[in-house]
Amino acid sequence: MYKIFLPLAALIISFSASAAQPSVVHFDSGSTKMNGAHPVKHPQHHKRKVWVPAHRSHGHWVRAHYIWR
Repeated sequence: MYKIFLPLAALIISFSASAAQPSVVHFDSGSTKMNGAHPVKHPQHHKRKVWVPAHRSHGHWVRAHYIWR
């Protein structure tokens, strides 16, 4: 009985050890093509005219106006 039990126990231990290892992640062909790719640029914010109320700038009174921001 022990001659059957020992190899069976060894087989179960080796199988559980191999199943516990993390599996290899295989990426699809599209995600591996990163070597020659350009870095992704963030979308640029386009400038727009903004209304600026009247204010003082460097001690001078400035009327209300539009500026590009």
